[in-house]
Amino acid sequence: MKLTSKWILWFALVSLYAAVFGGLVYYNMFKFVFDKKLQNEMVEMVRFRAPRLVTALASRPKGPVTFVEADIMKSWKNNDDRIRDLIYFNYDGSIRWHENTQFLGKSYSDYNTTVGLPTSAVVYAINERAPKAIMYDDGNTYDMAIPLLAKDTVAGVVNVAVSRASAKELIHSAMVRYTIGVFFMILLIGGVLYLFMLLKILRPLDGLRDAVDAVSLNTLTLSYPSRGDEIGDVAKAIDGLLLKIREDIKSLENVEIMSLEKERKWWKTILAVTVPKGSRALVIDENNNILYTNFELNSKKTGPVHLLDIFDGRQQNIIQVVGEALENPTKVLRGTVINKNVQCLVKAVQLPDDAGKNRMVLVLEPEK
Repeated sequence: MKLTSKWILWFALVSLYAAVFGGLVYYNMFKFVFDKKLQNEMVEMVRFRAPRLVTALASRPKGPVTFVEADIMKSWKNNDDRIRDLIYFNYDGSIRWHENTQFLGKSYSDYNTTVGLPTSAVVYAINERAPKAIMYDDGNTYDMAIPLLAKDTVAGVVNVAVSRASAKELIHSAMVRYTIGVFFMILLIGGVLYLFMLLKILRPLDGLRDAVDAVSLNTLTLSYPSRGDEIGDVAKAIDGLLLKIREDIKSLENVEIMSLEKERKWWKTILAVTVPKGSRALVIDENNNILYTNFELNSKKTGPVHLLDIFDGRQQNIIQVVGEALENPTKVLRGTVINKNVQCLVKAVQLPDDAGKNRMVLVLEPEK
Protein backbone atom coordinates (compact mmCIF):
# COMPACT_ATOMS: atom_id res chain seq x y z
CA MET A 1 0.00 0.00 0.00
CA LYS A 2 1.37 3.39 -1.01
CA LEU A 3 1.92 6.26 1.39
CA THR A 4 -1.08 8.20 0.02
CA SER A 5 -3.47 5.27 0.55
CA LYS A 6 -2.12 4.65 4.05
CA TRP A 7 -2.48 8.33 4.93
CA ILE A 8 -6.06 8.51 3.61
CA LEU A 9 -7.03 5.35 5.54
CA TRP A 10 -5.34 6.63 8.71
CA PHE A 11 -6.94 10.07 8.41
CA ALA A 12 -10.38 8.55 7.72
CA LEU A 13 -10.19 6.27 10.77
CA VAL A 14 -8.94 9.04 13.07
CA SER A 15 -11.57 11.46 11.74
CA LEU A 16 -14.32 8.87 12.19
CA TYR A 17 -13.18 8.18 15.74
CA ALA A 18 -13.02 11.90 16.58
CA ALA A 19 -16.40 12.55 14.95
CA VAL A 20 -18.13 9.70 16.84
CA PHE A 21 -16.51 10.60 20.15
CA GLY A 22 -17.30 14.29 19.66
CA GLY A 23 -20.84 13.37 18.60
CA LEU A 24 -21.41 11.49 21.86
CA VAL A 25 -20.06 14.40 23.87
CA TYR A 26 -22.13 16.99 21.99
CA TYR A 27 -25.25 14.82 22.06
CA ASN A 28 -25.14 14.55 25.84
CA MET A 29 -24.36 18.24 26.11
CA PHE A 30 -27.29 19.16 23.82
CA LYS A 31 -29.53 16.79 25.74
CA PHE A 32 -28.58 18.38 29.04
CA VAL A 33 -28.95 21.94 27.75
CA PHE A 34 -32.28 21.54 25.94
CA ASP A 35 -33.82 19.31 28.62
CA LYS A 36 -32.74 21.79 31.27
CA LYS A 37 -34.22 24.57 29.18
CA LEU A 38 -37.52 22.69 28.96
CA GLN A 39 -37.57 22.08 32.73
CA ASN A 40 -36.69 25.67 33.52
CA GLU A 41 -39.47 26.93 31.26
CA MET A 42 -42.01 24.78 33.11
CA VAL A 43 -40.69 25.92 36.50
CA GLU A 44 -40.77 29.59 35.46
CA MET A 45 -44.29 29.14 34.10
CA VAL A 46 -45.47 27.94 37.52
CA ARG A 47 -43.41 30.43 39.52
CA PHE A 48 -44.82 33.32 37.50
CA ARG A 49 -48.29 32.48 38.78
CA ALA A 50 -47.10 31.07 42.12
CA PRO A 51 -48.00 34.15 44.22
CA ARG A 52 -51.66 34.03 43.15
CA LEU A 53 -51.78 30.27 43.69
CA VAL A 54 -50.19 30.53 47.14
CA THR A 55 -52.67 33.27 48.12
CA ALA A 56 -55.56 31.06 47.02
CA LEU A 57 -54.11 28.11 48.91
CA ALA A 58 -53.71 30.22 52.04
CA SER A 59 -57.30 31.40 51.87
CA ARG A 60 -58.66 27.91 51.22
CA PRO A 61 -56.05 25.26 52.23
CA LYS A 62 -58.44 22.41 51.50
CA GLY A 63 -61.47 21.93 49.41
CA PRO A 64 -62.20 22.82 45.79
CA VAL A 65 -60.13 25.09 43.64
CA THR A 66 -60.98 28.76 43.26
CA PHE A 67 -62.01 30.26 39.92
CA VAL A 68 -58.66 32.05 39.64
CA GLU A 69 -56.74 28.82 40.13
CA ALA A 70 -59.00 26.94 37.72
CA ASP A 71 -58.45 29.59 35.04
CA ILE A 72 -54.67 29.38 35.54
CA MET A 73 -54.68 25.59 35.25
CA LYS A 74 -56.86 25.61 32.15
CA SER A 75 -54.75 28.29 30.48
CA TRP A 76 -51.59 26.24 31.06
CA LYS A 77 -53.18 23.09 29.72
CA ASN A 78 -54.77 24.74 26.67
CA ASN A 79 -52.04 27.18 25.68
CA ASP A 80 -48.98 24.94 25.94
CA ASP A 81 -49.11 21.87 23.70
CA ARG A 82 -46.07 20.44 25.50
CA ILE A 83 -48.21 19.75 28.60
CA ARG A 84 -49.82 16.30 28.31
CA ASP A 85 -51.35 16.16 31.77
CA LEU A 86 -51.74 18.51 34.75
CA ILE A 87 -52.67 17.80 38.38
CA TYR A 88 -52.87 20.37 41.19
CA PHE A 89 -52.37 18.99 44.73
CA ASN A 90 -53.09 20.50 48.14
CA TYR A 91 -50.42 20.41 50.85
CA ASP A 92 -52.00 17.23 52.32
CA GLY A 93 -51.77 15.42 48.96
CA SER A 94 -55.41 15.67 47.93
CA ILE A 95 -56.20 16.67 44.36
CA ARG A 96 -57.22 20.33 44.16
CA TRP A 97 -57.66 20.47 40.38
CA HIS A 98 -57.79 17.86 37.63
CA GLU A 99 -59.06 18.01 34.09
CA ASN A 100 -61.39 15.16 35.01
CA THR A 101 -63.66 16.50 37.79
CA GLN A 102 -64.33 13.03 39.21
CA PHE A 103 -60.81 13.03 40.70
CA LEU A 104 -61.24 16.29 42.62
CA GLY A 105 -60.63 15.86 46.34
CA LYS A 106 -59.18 12.39 45.90
CA SER A 107 -56.06 11.63 47.93
CA TYR A 108 -52.65 11.08 46.42
CA SER A 109 -52.52 7.44 47.49
CA ASP A 110 -56.03 6.65 46.18
CA TYR A 111 -55.32 8.31 42.84
CA ASN A 112 -51.96 6.55 42.55
CA THR A 113 -53.63 3.22 43.31
CA THR A 114 -56.58 3.57 40.92
CA VAL A 115 -55.12 5.61 38.06
CA GLY A 116 -51.40 5.57 38.78
CA LEU A 117 -48.79 8.28 38.64
CA PRO A 118 -45.85 7.65 36.29
CA THR A 119 -43.18 8.50 38.90
CA SER A 120 -42.70 9.61 42.48
CA ALA A 121 -41.77 13.16 41.48
CA VAL A 122 -44.52 14.65 43.73
CA VAL A 123 -43.15 12.87 46.81
CA TYR A 124 -39.60 14.03 46.06
CA ALA A 125 -40.76 17.61 45.48
CA ILE A 126 -42.63 17.72 48.81
CA ASN A 127 -39.77 16.17 50.76
CA GLU A 128 -37.05 18.26 49.13
CA ARG A 129 -39.20 21.41 48.76
CA ALA A 130 -37.69 21.88 45.31
CA PRO A 131 -38.81 21.15 41.75
CA LYS A 132 -38.26 17.54 40.66
CA ALA A 133 -38.23 16.14 37.09
CA ILE A 134 -38.16 12.42 36.30
CA MET A 135 -38.08 11.02 32.76
CA TYR A 136 -40.43 8.21 31.74
CA ASP A 137 -42.24 6.80 28.68
CA ASP A 138 -38.95 5.65 27.10
CA GLY A 139 -37.50 9.14 27.43
CA ASN A 140 -40.39 10.89 25.68
CA THR A 141 -41.95 12.62 28.70
CA TYR A 142 -40.91 14.35 31.94
CA ASP A 143 -42.96 14.00 35.11
CA MET A 144 -42.37 17.33 36.84
CA ALA A 145 -43.50 18.26 40.32
CA ILE A 146 -43.16 21.95 41.28
CA PRO A 147 -43.88 22.83 44.92
CA LEU A 148 -45.63 26.07 45.86
CA LEU A 149 -43.89 27.45 48.94
CA ALA A 150 -45.40 29.74 51.56
CA LYS A 151 -42.87 30.83 54.17
CA ASP A 152 -40.66 27.85 53.37
CA THR A 153 -43.60 25.51 53.77
CA VAL A 154 -45.14 23.50 50.96
CA ALA A 155 -48.66 24.86 50.42
CA GLY A 156 -49.35 22.82 47.31
CA VAL A 157 -47.78 21.02 44.33
CA VAL A 158 -48.29 21.41 40.59
CA ASN A 159 -47.64 18.07 38.81
CA VAL A 160 -47.03 18.45 35.06
CA ALA A 161 -46.43 15.75 32.46
CA VAL A 162 -44.31 17.51 29.84
CA SER A 163 -43.56 16.14 26.38
CA ARG A 164 -39.87 16.10 25.32
CA ALA A 165 -40.77 16.31 21.61
CA SER A 166 -39.64 19.95 21.28
CA ALA A 167 -36.38 19.25 23.14
CA LYS A 168 -35.75 16.18 20.99
CA GLU A 169 -36.33 18.23 17.85
CA LEU A 170 -33.82 20.81 19.05
CA ILE A 171 -31.32 18.05 19.86
CA HIS A 172 -31.85 16.47 16.44
CA SER A 173 -31.45 19.81 14.68
CA ALA A 174 -28.29 20.55 16.65
CA MET A 175 -26.82 17.11 15.85
CA VAL A 176 -27.58 17.59 12.13
CA ARG A 177 -25.73 20.92 12.19
CA TYR A 178 -22.91 19.26 14.12
CA THR A 179 -22.65 16.46 11.53
CA ILE A 180 -22.60 18.91 8.61
CA GLY A 181 -20.02 21.07 10.38
CA VAL A 182 -17.82 18.08 11.19
CA PHE A 183 -18.07 16.83 7.59
CA PHE A 184 -16.93 20.13 6.09
CA MET A 185 -14.29 20.55 8.80
CA ILE A 186 -12.86 17.10 7.99
CA LEU A 187 -12.84 17.96 4.28
CA LEU A 188 -11.12 21.28 4.97
CA ILE A 189 -8.51 19.86 7.34
CA GLY A 190 -7.98 16.77 5.19
CA GLY A 191 -7.57 18.86 2.05
CA VAL A 192 -5.05 21.19 3.69
CA LEU A 193 -3.07 18.30 5.17
CA TYR A 194 -3.09 16.36 1.91
CA LEU A 195 -1.95 19.44 -0.01
CA PHE A 196 0.88 19.85 2.49
CA MET A 197 1.83 16.17 2.16
CA LEU A 198 1.65 16.38 -1.65
CA LEU A 199 3.86 19.48 -1.91
CA LYS A 200 6.27 18.76 0.94
CA ILE A 201 6.56 14.95 0.89
CA LEU A 202 5.11 13.14 -2.13
CA ARG A 203 6.47 15.34 -4.92
CA PRO A 204 9.96 15.62 -3.36
CA LEU A 205 9.99 11.83 -2.96
CA ASP A 206 8.99 11.43 -6.62
CA GLY A 207 11.82 13.80 -7.56
CA LEU A 208 14.26 11.80 -5.44
CA ARG A 209 13.09 8.57 -7.06
CA ASP A 210 13.59 10.03 -10.54
CA ALA A 211 17.04 11.29 -9.51
CA VAL A 212 18.00 7.82 -8.25
CA ASP A 213 16.67 6.21 -11.46
CA ALA A 214 18.81 8.62 -13.47
CA VAL A 215 22.04 7.61 -11.70
CA SER A 216 24.52 6.35 -14.32
CA LEU A 217 27.23 3.75 -13.71
CA ASN A 218 29.62 5.99 -15.60
CA THR A 219 29.30 8.92 -13.20
CA LEU A 220 27.60 7.53 -10.07
CA THR A 221 26.39 10.99 -9.03
CA LEU A 222 22.96 12.02 -7.72
CA SER A 223 21.48 15.14 -9.31
CA TYR A 224 19.02 16.39 -6.67
CA PRO A 225 18.60 19.90 -5.23
CA SER A 226 19.69 20.48 -1.66
CA ARG A 227 16.92 20.44 0.97
CA GLY A 228 16.96 21.18 4.68
CA ASP A 229 14.47 18.48 5.71
CA GLU A 230 14.52 14.70 6.18
CA ILE A 231 14.16 14.07 2.44
CA GLY A 232 17.26 16.20 1.88
CA ASP A 233 19.04 14.09 4.51
CA VAL A 234 18.09 10.92 2.60
CA ALA A 235 19.37 12.48 -0.64
CA LYS A 236 22.66 13.38 1.08
CA ALA A 237 22.95 9.82 2.41
CA ILE A 238 22.40 8.40 -1.10
CA ASP A 239 24.96 10.83 -2.55
CA GLY A 240 27.40 9.80 0.18
CA LEU A 241 26.82 6.14 -0.67
CA LEU A 242 27.50 6.82 -4.35
CA LEU A 243 30.70 8.65 -3.39
CA LYS A 244 31.86 5.61 -1.39
CA ILE A 245 31.04 3.37 -4.35
CA ARG A 246 33.06 5.62 -6.67
CA GLU A 247 35.99 5.54 -4.26
CA ASP A 248 35.74 1.74 -3.94
CA ILE A 249 35.62 1.33 -7.72
CA LYS A 250 38.60 3.63 -8.13
CA SER A 251 40.45 1.70 -5.44
CA LEU A 252 39.64 -1.58 -7.18
CA GLU A 253 40.80 -0.15 -10.51
CA ASN A 254 44.05 0.94 -8.90
CA VAL A 255 44.49 -2.50 -7.37
CA GLU A 256 43.80 -4.12 -10.73
CA ILE A 257 46.28 -1.83 -12.48
CA MET A 258 48.91 -2.60 -9.90
CA SER A 259 48.12 -6.30 -10.20
CA LEU A 260 48.51 -6.14 -14.00
CA GLU A 261 51.79 -4.31 -13.67
CA LYS A 262 53.09 -6.95 -11.27
CA GLU A 263 51.87 -9.67 -13.62
CA ARG A 264 53.61 -8.06 -16.61
CA LYS A 265 56.86 -7.90 -14.64
CA TRP A 266 56.39 -11.55 -13.72
CA TRP A 267 55.78 -12.52 -17.35
CA LYS A 268 58.78 -10.47 -18.44
CA THR A 269 61.00 -12.50 -16.12
CA ILE A 270 59.46 -15.86 -17.07
CA LEU A 271 59.57 -15.26 -20.82
CA ALA A 272 63.13 -13.94 -20.67
CA VAL A 273 64.20 -17.26 -19.18
CA THR A 274 62.01 -19.70 -21.13
CA VAL A 275 61.69 -18.20 -24.64
CA PRO A 276 64.74 -18.59 -26.95
CA LYS A 277 66.47 -15.46 -28.13
CA GLY A 278 65.03 -14.17 -31.39
CA SER A 279 61.59 -15.71 -30.73
CA ARG A 280 58.51 -13.63 -30.18
CA ALA A 281 56.19 -14.38 -27.27
CA LEU A 282 52.78 -13.01 -26.41
CA VAL A 283 50.61 -13.44 -23.30
CA ILE A 284 46.88 -13.24 -24.02
CA ASP A 285 44.14 -12.75 -21.42
CA GLU A 286 40.66 -14.28 -21.28
CA ASN A 287 39.30 -11.67 -23.73
CA ASN A 288 42.02 -12.36 -26.32
CA ASN A 289 43.59 -9.02 -25.47
CA ILE A 290 47.38 -8.94 -25.44
CA LEU A 291 48.61 -8.63 -21.88
CA TYR A 292 52.39 -8.72 -22.48
CA THR A 293 54.89 -9.19 -25.34
CA ASN A 294 58.64 -9.51 -25.35
CA PHE A 295 58.78 -7.22 -28.36
CA GLU A 296 57.45 -3.77 -29.10
CA LEU A 297 53.98 -3.58 -30.61
CA ASN A 298 53.60 -1.14 -33.49
CA SER A 299 49.96 -0.35 -32.75
CA LYS A 300 48.44 3.11 -32.71
CA LYS A 301 45.34 1.86 -30.96
CA THR A 302 44.58 3.33 -27.54
CA GLY A 303 43.52 0.90 -24.88
CA PRO A 304 43.70 -2.91 -25.02
CA VAL A 305 45.19 -4.46 -28.17
CA HIS A 306 43.32 -7.49 -29.47
CA LEU A 307 45.02 -10.52 -30.95
CA LEU A 308 43.32 -9.87 -34.29
CA ASP A 309 44.81 -6.38 -34.33
CA ILE A 310 48.23 -8.04 -34.91
CA PHE A 311 47.31 -11.17 -36.83
CA ASP A 312 44.71 -10.54 -39.51
CA GLY A 313 42.52 -13.01 -41.34
CA ARG A 314 45.32 -14.01 -43.75
CA GLN A 315 47.20 -15.72 -40.95
CA GLN A 316 44.66 -18.46 -40.43
CA ASN A 317 47.21 -20.89 -39.03
CA ILE A 318 47.75 -18.77 -35.90
CA ILE A 319 44.02 -18.31 -35.40
CA GLN A 320 43.52 -22.08 -35.80
CA VAL A 321 46.27 -22.91 -33.29
CA VAL A 322 44.85 -20.42 -30.77
CA GLY A 323 41.37 -21.90 -31.17
CA GLU A 324 42.66 -25.46 -30.62
CA ALA A 325 44.60 -24.31 -27.54
CA LEU A 326 41.41 -22.84 -26.07
CA GLU A 327 39.67 -26.17 -26.53
CA ASN A 328 42.59 -28.16 -25.05
CA PRO A 329 43.84 -26.42 -21.88
CA THR A 330 47.41 -27.18 -20.70
CA LYS A 331 48.17 -28.90 -24.03
CA VAL A 332 50.84 -27.36 -26.23
CA LEU A 333 49.55 -26.91 -29.79
CA ARG A 334 51.87 -26.32 -32.73
CA GLY A 335 51.66 -24.92 -36.20
CA THR A 336 53.58 -22.98 -38.83
CA VAL A 337 53.10 -19.46 -40.13
CA ILE A 338 54.91 -16.92 -42.26
CA ASN A 339 55.51 -13.79 -40.20
CA LYS A 340 57.24 -10.91 -42.00
CA ASN A 341 58.43 -13.27 -44.77
CA VAL A 342 59.96 -15.59 -42.18
CA GLN A 343 58.76 -19.16 -41.74
CA CYS A 344 57.97 -19.54 -38.02
CA LEU A 345 56.93 -22.34 -35.73
CA VAL A 346 53.90 -21.41 -33.67
CA LYS A 347 53.35 -22.85 -30.20
CA ALA A 348 50.32 -22.04 -28.05
CA VAL A 349 49.25 -23.29 -24.64
CA GLN A 350 46.22 -22.40 -22.52
CA LEU A 351 47.39 -22.20 -18.92
CA PRO A 352 45.25 -23.55 -16.03
CA ASP A 353 42.55 -21.24 -14.70
CA ASP A 354 43.98 -19.17 -11.83
CA ALA A 355 41.16 -17.55 -9.83
CA GLY A 356 39.23 -16.67 -12.95
CA LYS A 357 42.27 -15.38 -14.86
CA ASN A 358 42.69 -17.34 -18.09
CA ARG A 359 46.06 -16.82 -19.75
CA MET A 360 47.44 -18.14 -23.03
CA VAL A 361 51.08 -18.06 -24.06
CA LEU A 362 51.81 -17.79 -27.80
CA VAL A 363 55.40 -18.23 -29.07
CA LEU A 364 56.66 -17.69 -32.62
CA GLU A 365 60.08 -19.30 -33.27
CA PRO A 366 61.82 -18.70 -36.63
CA GLU A 367 62.67 -21.98 -38.35
CA LYS A 368 66.34 -22.56 -39.13
